Amino acid sequence: MDPFSVLLILILSALSTLLYIFIGILPGTDETATMAPILLTLLLAGVDPLLALVWFIASIAAFKMADSIPVALAGIPGGVMAVPQVPDALTAKESGLADTILRKGIASSVVGQFVALVTTLTISYYLMPLGDWLRATDEILPNVKVARWFWILLAGLLILAVTSKNKWLALLSIPSFALGIQGLRAVYGRPVYISFFLGITIGPMMFELLSMLHKELKKNYERRGLKEVRLAKISKIPLNPLKILSKEEAAQSTIWSAVTSVLATVMSPVGLTILIGDLIRESKKDKIRGSVLAYTVRDSIKNATYIGGTLIPLLVIGQPTGPMAAGPAMPFFQNLESLGMSARDYIVKNYDYVTIALSVLVASAIAFLVAYPILVKYSRKITLAVFRRVPAEALYGLFIAIVIMLSYYDARLAGVFGTLVISLVSGALWKLGVSLGVLFMTLVAAPTLVAILTGLPI
Repeated sequence: MDPFSVLLILILSALSTLLYIFIGILPGTDETATMAPILLTLLLAGVDPLLALVWFIASIAAFKMADSIPVALAGIPGGVMAVPQVPDALTAKESGLADTILRKGIASSVVGQFVALVTTLTISYYLMPLGDWLRATDEILPNVKVARWFWILLAGLLILAVTSKNKWLALLSIPSFALGIQGLRAVYGRPVYISFFLGITIGPMMFELLSMLHKELKKNYERRGLKEVRLAKISKIPLNPLKILSKEEAAQSTIWSAVTSVLATVMSPVGLTILIGDLIRESKKDKIRGSVLAYTVRDSIKNATYIGGTLIPLLVIGQPTGPMAAGPAMPFFQNLESLGMSARDYIVKNYDYVTIALSVLVASAIAFLVAYPILVKYSRKITLAVFRRVPAEALYGLFIAIVIMLSYYDARLAGVFGTLVISLVSGALWKLGVSLGVLFMTLVAAPTLVAILTGLPI
């Protein structure tokens, strides 16, 4: 790789880190809604896909380090992935341990990032020869051929559906949503994907926004003065993350980061974070000790699942087989007119494995070197500034505008209204307890599912 490309990797990694430190601290931000549109915009703007991958990996590191800070200080999650940490954070905060879980969470996040990178890059290297076999097709019905990777996707989809809050509705929504997607594509006369994907992304946001047009539902969203938030005071935090974690915390974070980074190929990052954290907490008789350990390990799992859920489908399978790949990382798998192929295919065909591995490792290292000192030294000041001066509504408005623009680009005015339908259906299903990951994965599986249901070729 030439020196200019290396310089670009360093600059993009640093910029992504700085941006996602602030986005991560914003209360209630959704990872898919804040990561995918920016990634997609970079790719559509002609940024080299490897540089876009560098940006994305750095954003994971910064976002996952930052989103648990408001949880530790105020009991308010930054990103959606930080929600499982709230009960443990409140238990620790009531015991005066807010600064303890703050520094342990940031340190554990660093461990999760690098353990997951080493694990998934190693596994991907040895599994890459299976890629061609997984992409091969088998005829299961007359004139209906199905790629072998589809069965991995279907397994992950069913697992995610039965682990949703409303598993029966989630299972019923799979064929129904697939038929709706393919029906709209038939109306458009083209295999539109990007605007549907973004429609699902903003579904919860759009559903709550448009609910305000209903007189009765509007009462639930009326502002009743500013919310008072008290941030816990924190003491000095060491700059060396290895001095922060106990041996047990470091060992548990390392083991579970490696395991969950692989499982995230088909399983939900949120589901894994909740499941493993709860098991760890319940294994301790001391409630406070169990909560601190669970909080710490959950922070490492958040990073690990995002890394593994991106890199294994990207490097080995070539298709989004899990909620992470079918959500925030989905733009990598979409065909780009400027390239004549997907960003994923471009990366694999134009760069050797060592270059890809070194690029993502450098991106993570830069993210750590930039984010860790900033968050360790100024976490409380940054949180106060973000809470007081950055309205989350402005960020959400920006992403909705991007979705409308890309929907019009996909299918003109029909595309805008089609995306509106998708977003409202997605938001309603999410409100009723269906994981958005189920809908993302159904979007990927829709052509094959409908072909199996109807017996018609894809």
